[in-house]
Amino acid sequence: MNSSKNLIIIGAGQLGVLISKIIKKTYKFKIVGFIDNDLKKKGKKINGIRVIGNDKILKKKKEKLNIVIAVGNIKKRIEIKKKFKKKNFLFPKIIASSAKIDENVKIGNGTVITNHTMILNNTKIGEFCIIGSGNKILHHVNISNNCIIGGGTVIGSNAKIKENVFVGVGSVLASRRIIIGKNSFICSGSAVFKSMKAGSKAIGNPARIIPNKKR
Repeated sequence: MNSSKNLIIIGAGQLGVLISKIIKKTYKFKIVGFIDNDLKKKGKKINGIRVIGNDKILKKKKEKLNIVIAVGNIKKRIEIKKKFKKKNFLFPKIIASSAKIDENVKIGNGTVITNHTMILNNTKIGEFCIIGSGNKILHHVNISNNCIIGGGTVIGSNAKIKENVFVGVGSVLASRRIIIGKNSFICSGSAVFKSMKAGSKAIGNPARIIPNKKR
C-alpha cells in the first residue's frame, strides 16, 4: 500500500478503538499503529493494532503520514494539534460509512464523524472535531474547530458552537439561533435553550448556565 495511506492513531483508549473500527471499514488507510503516552500499553495489541510507543515516535518521522487524534480531552487535543500540525503530517477527515450526510455540508480536516450520525444541509463543521455516534445535527449549524459532541446529541437548526466546546452525551441544543461561546462545557443530558457566554457551563433540563472561569 502507498505510504501516503499509512495512518497512526494518537490515543489507544475507547475513542481510539471506536475510530480504528471506523477506519477499518472504509479501507482507505492502513493503520500502522496506536501511539499512547501510557507506557504500560506499549507493545500491546488493541483491536488487533499494536501500540508502537508514545508521541516521541512522531517527532522522528519524516515521511508523509496520516494522523488521527483520538483523545477526548479538549486541552490535550489542543496541545497535540500544536505539536504536530506544522510537521509533514496529514490530518484526514474520518467519516463512518453509516453516517448520513447531506449535500452542501462542509467538514474540516482532522474531524471524525462516527457511526449513525445524521447531518443536514448547509452545516459547517470545523477542523479536529469529534462528532459522536447517533447525533442529529440539523440544517445551517456551524460548529467551530476542536469541539467534541457526545453521542445521542440533537443540535437544532442555526445553532452556532464556537471553538473548544464540549457537549456531553444526550444533550439537546434548541433551534433558536443560539450561540455557544468558546471553551464552554455542556454536561450530559442538558437541554440548552439560550446562548452561553465563552467559558461557561450548562447543566440540567432546562439547562442552568453558570460561569466557569477555569475553562
